[in-house]
Amino acid sequence: MQAAQKKAYTNHDTGLLGIIAGVCMVIDHVGAIFFPGVDAPRIIGRAALPLFAWGIAIGAEHTRDMRKYALRLLILLLISQPFFNGALSHTWAKLNIFATLLLGLVGIWGLKEKKEWMTVAALLISQLVPMDYGVRGVLCILLLWALRDNPLALAACFGAYCVLWGEGGRVIWDAPFFKVRMQTLALLALPLILWPRAKRTRTPRWLMYALYPAHLAALWVLKSIL
Repeated sequence: MQAAQKKAYTNHDTGLLGIIAGVCMVIDHVGAIFFPGVDAPRIIGRAALPLFAWGIAIGAEHTRDMRKYALRLLILLLISQPFFNGALSHTWAKLNIFATLLLGLVGIWGLKEKKEWMTVAALLISQLVPMDYGVRGVLCILLLWALRDNPLALAACFGAYCVLWGEGGRVIWDAPFFKVRMQTLALLALPLILWPRAKRTRTPRWLMYALYPAHLAALWVLKSIL
């Protein structure tokens, strides 16, 4: 008799969420490069980072080897950097999203192993070294990991975090009694994260890892032609 499957309180289908995050990311980058004055693709793209962050939070619980996991992220950081620079017109002074994901994983690793200096170091580096989303992205990963099995607390804390995250950012809707800012719409990822799904969608790991540098390379070429 097969062992009963552990009940899922949140969405552990990182394969499906990875696909959705990848689509949102590509739409976001297409908008940033080719339609900079259009809000819709950038709004859709706000869901990408929280979904990738959630993938790190859940992946850290299921991986058999944190060192290999971290090494994969480091390799992808190095591979992706030239395409990140070329497609999005950044310089080598700003690191791509894999730096943020790697430091988020290191932060979780430190908490799991009771080596809090690793977590502190990850937060300090993400604050001092320019990178996509920076320390706010790393804090997002740590928050999602800490509350991964508590849907109510996760919804409340992530909601509040997104409101604070958006402060000082661009206003996209100025209503009479409140303002909606672009980064606050990271909340779009919350319903997907809270969907209690234990079933796993099988996706080739290499395909999901390759999507980031591959789509940036394609956009860089297309931008150069146009």
